[in-house]
Amino acid sequence: MVIDENRLAALHNEAITGNPEAARELGRLLCLLPDEPDGEAWPLPHWPGEPWLRAALTARPDDASAAVLLAGVLAQQIELRYVLGDPDSAIARRQGEALHLYRAVLRTDPDHPTARAGLEVLRRPATALTSDDAYSYYRLDAAFPDGAHTARLITAEPHELRWAARPLLTADAALSLTLHTPADKPHTLQLPGGLLPADLPELPGPALPPGHPVRLTLDGSEVIAYYGYGPIL
Repeated sequence: MVIDENRLAALHNEAITGNPEAARELGRLLCLLPDEPDGEAWPLPHWPGEPWLRAALTARPDDASAAVLLAGVLAQQIELRYVLGDPDSAIARRQGEALHLYRAVLRTDPDHPTARAGLEVLRRPATALTSDDAYSYYRLDAAFPDGAHTARLITAEPHELRWAARPLLTADAALSLTLHTPADKPHTLQLPGGLLPADLPELPGPALPPGHPVRLTLDGSEVIAYYGYGPIL
């Protein structure tokens, strides 16, 4: 489905009237963006998709998809907020809420793959996901010219990648696109001129679920990353 301002506006209009499915979908799409659609810059008191995922869960507490998406957003913030100097109590609240959300999903569905992986990351980050290579996804990395930070965008949908990548493609950043598939080693394409390939390579195998964490090996070090947009300081 095409993603544009009209689609976001339609979802927003439905979400503010109390439609939990619209709130969840709006929250999911906004997880792919670096800031609010109206231009409010990161870092925000919350991340763009967070309020809508909370609204979806308030209306429907058993919504596992909204729960793991919100838990992933909170988990992704933990290290970043530590670097930004947030109080330990604020960081602990995020971690505690993410743990609660994952455990609530697993009580209903003990085999939920994203909840299991997310809980494992929070409990045992050093060993989590060491054998989790079951999904395919695109990873767009952007290194900004000031050298102060980089950013990463992870999604399994090519139309979402094209839509969400626009702020990075116009940011005068050095870009690379990596394809992760279950059967092969990651394949990286440098993107001179800040342009995505006209024909994005198709991804075989199961697509990475929204909210799912992944383990990456970057410059000899292993890091945990999450579906969606992630600034890296």
